[in-house]
Amino acid sequence: MNFYSCSEYHGMKYHLTGTEAKATAEEAIRMMAADGALYAPHEIACVTWGEVSERAASTGEVGYALKRQERLTYEAANPPQIVGRMENANGDLVLIQSIKECDLLEHDMVLSVAAIWENLSSKIGRFKQHNFEDVTTFVDILFDSYKVKRGGTEGNMQFTTFDRKYKLTIAIQKAIDFGPEIQVAKQKMLEAVDVYPESANDLKTMLLATFTQIDGKLRVAEILRLRTYKIENPLWDEAMTIINDAIEVISSKKQIRLHKRNEQGEYIAIPLSIAAL
Repeated sequence: MNFYSCSEYHGMKYHLTGTEAKATAEEAIRMMAADGALYAPHEIACVTWGEVSERAASTGEVGYALKRQERLTYEAANPPQIVGRMENANGDLVLIQSIKECDLLEHDMVLSVAAIWENLSSKIGRFKQHNFEDVTTFVDILFDSYKVKRGGTEGNMQFTTFDRKYKLTIAIQKAIDFGPEIQVAKQKMLEAVDVYPESANDLKTMLLATFTQIDGKLRVAEILRLRTYKIENPLWDEAMTIINDAIEVISSKKQIRLHKRNEQGEYIAIPLSIAAL
């Protein structure tokens, strides 16, 4: 078994001859191209075949280890310009013999991670898009079954399996900011607290801290929290109305999450965020 072929269609296979390995890879390319809904162009481009020895990378005194498929794919798409040299950050070709061994090891380590990371990120992006498409299709069917014309897009929604083992939620996350009216609201609040001389300094300090910008941006959550304060003053009430008028939705993003019910009946989120794993 001196030859291999690798694809999302067949997985990793080992072959007796290079001809057999190439034929298997070509078959995978044909089948994947015929099913464009399931396989993306970059996945088809990642199909490889060759000698098993090409998959081996020197590990020094330890011997040789097989390279990951993603690393081989990256090397095939980004071959070295000149054998025995590597390109540095300035685009200069540097003799490998003159590069520190620890720098070469660091390069190999980061590249092995990056080659997998980029491919995985693309797959998760497509997976997320397919999920939204499935939800949209289901909601369309639901509206049609009740003969109701659907308008707009999905808002916050929740779906479960029949046994309630899994729960799928769609949430709309909105990023908000304030228009120029917020400065008028700030002035009215400062004027409103002036009628309470015994606590005016504390209230003013709180207001000024709330409106302190961080990295050039207003502290939206802190300003919105001011609406929970009850101060008997018409100016304060006017300021609260102005804050509501000043709110501007600058972006809206749909999020999809999957939860699984545990033995205690609690739904626990199944994370896809690498930071949460």
